[in-house]
Amino acid sequence: MKNEYFSILMDKVIGERRIAGANILVIKDGEERYFGSFGKADIARDIPMKRDSVFRMFSMSKTVTAAAVMMLVERGIIDLKDNVEQYLPGFANQMVAVADEPAVNGDATGKAYHLRPAARPVTIFDLLTMTSGVCYPGIETAAHIEVGKCLGEYEKKMANAIYPMTVEFANALGRCPLAFDPGERWMYGFSADVLGAVVEVASGRQFGAFVRDEILTPLGMLSTSFDMLPGFKDRMTERYEYDPATGGIRVLEGIHLGLGDYPEHAHWESGGAGLLSTIDDFAKFGMMLANGGKLGNVRILSENTVKYMHTNALTDEIKARDMNWGSTLGHGYNCLMRILEHPEIQGTIAPAGEFGWDGWMGTYYTIEPVSKSVILFFIQKAGAGCDDLTRKVRAIAYGQYL
Repeated sequence: MKNEYFSILMDKVIGERRIAGANILVIKDGEERYFGSFGKADIARDIPMKRDSVFRMFSMSKTVTAAAVMMLVERGIIDLKDNVEQYLPGFANQMVAVADEPAVNGDATGKAYHLRPAARPVTIFDLLTMTSGVCYPGIETAAHIEVGKCLGEYEKKMANAIYPMTVEFANALGRCPLAFDPGERWMYGFSADVLGAVVEVASGRQFGAFVRDEILTPLGMLSTSFDMLPGFKDRMTERYEYDPATGGIRVLEGIHLGLGDYPEHAHWESGGAGLLSTIDDFAKFGMMLANGGKLGNVRILSENTVKYMHTNALTDEIKARDMNWGSTLGHGYNCLMRILEHPEIQGTIAPAGEFGWDGWMGTYYTIEPVSKSVILFFIQKAGAGCDDLTRKVRAIAYGQYL
């Protein structure tokens, strides 16, 4: 019966048009325990979901970026306490946006604010722990609004860029005000994109080339890239979002964080959101982390480094105040990943020590290091990276296969 639990769940949610389709993969100690493809990769074109379907990874890209950073740390090229301005001059003399008027219902639009010097510079550690004060676009604070203006200017260039823009955009972000003093709070934002630019400057190689040569190619992740590789277009999953009119899904239009139609050669390589990949490819990256930095005979990171990556780096105060998403309750955070510390608070049968992340378009993976297990659940629906459906998939995986 256990082989049917995933099918029963997927048939139900696809029949309700909650999602179009999904890939699920469960691996334990290098052995595939379950794989299933369900539904459609593209409803309108009647293309079934397949094992080699290509997904927009969005924030799951962050974990690859963290690995790239830690490779440079291992080599003594950068240090976790380095000031970012050493690599990106746009981060020199940073300012913090301070509200003079309170936001109304979370909207700071039109509210007066002033700038003051940051208490200290942003460090690599701050970026890896999302405590940098570098935020995403939004309306919550003046900093969110100013970052939105900055992104808006660059979105006009990113899709059709003819020269590398990764470092240029990161420097522009550095000239935006911070939402708070570095190290003061945890706030999701462009930190991983800045780290991608740091890797580019510190290594002397274009960020995408570093990732390809040092991580993707050694791991055999040949269907993972910032570029629209040959053959990708026919394998791409369609983008969907919740449709309030029907309660089902509809095709998602437009771009998000500068990403929409992926060019053949990406000149903006978003360390926070830009990768395209497949479930088998990303499983290799997950297994590398589960195995303490090694896959087969290929070592990407040392065991000490991987252990550090899934060790909480936030203070109790920051966790209690800021790790308040449904998917982060009971967790610590480090190297752009959540780390489960209190399963009873999260309400999960997963064991403490589990770590991983998810993406805005519905890709999700988590790693259990003791049993060397990886669970991957890939859909393409905006804002569904870690909702109740993901929780059910995890529960089946832990309850039936691990």
